[in-house]
Amino acid sequence: MAVEKRRGTFKQYYTRVWRIGGKLKKSYVGRLSNPIVGVLIRDEKLRKAEEAARVAALIEEVETAKQSESQLIQIARSSDGWKVLLRLSNFQLRSTAMFPMPKKATTDLPKLQELTRVCRLANDGDQAANSQLNHWINAVPELLDQSINALELARETLLATFASESPETLALLRVKLEREADELVEAAEEDPLLKHYAEAVALAKMDLMRCSLARMRADADLYTMRYWEGALGRSQQRWSKISKAFQKATVEHAKIEGKSRSR
Repeated sequence: MAVEKRRGTFKQYYTRVWRIGGKLKKSYVGRLSNPIVGVLIRDEKLRKAEEAARVAALIEEVETAKQSESQLIQIARSSDGWKVLLRLSNFQLRSTAMFPMPKKATTDLPKLQELTRVCRLANDGDQAANSQLNHWINAVPELLDQSINALELARETLLATFASESPETLALLRVKLEREADELVEAAEEDPLLKHYAEAVALAKMDLMRCSLARMRADADLYTMRYWEGALGRSQQRWSKISKAFQKATVEHAKIEGKSRSR
């Protein structure tokens, strides 16, 4: 709406522009002095303010989501090493000794095939392999701390976007995550590392639900709609990746348990 004067008069009129058939068409609403026009003006200003606030909230939600996504990306990447960390953790639990740190040993987690190869060489008396294996075992506590901290940070960020300022909703979501993680681990619930992985799966699933809901709300805004379309696809890929990593970790856990019982 806009204020303008007609030729030959000092009176002010309010006009409104409509888009009809791809063309702009102007129509007169009425005199500015008309009380009804005043009500329409206030309603129009209120509508625009509410729309601006809605768009600002959607954009803020996107910025928060970007922060949450970076944390979930880190978790998805770390899931590549879950099986290895599970096996190394089992080695570490069987011995509380801190082994000497080799100077040339790599600090990166190996692939499972490489770990198996190094274990075989170490069992055959290869000193270099034994030193490398010891180095990986020594790194387990720090790697676990990093993984747990990353999960906690991602969980709190994601829950905050869902729950806003409602403590009740926040508490319910925490219970939901805990229950879903418990259902995933089932009989292996006593293994804290496997439970940690299950929580990551539940968190990735909740993120997928959040992205799906946000995409449905963003239809009226092109920027947020495009972001959530991409975010939804990425969250689906992360959930699939983390779920597959968890399935592989549960198989590895069963193997470890089977070997322990056979001793």
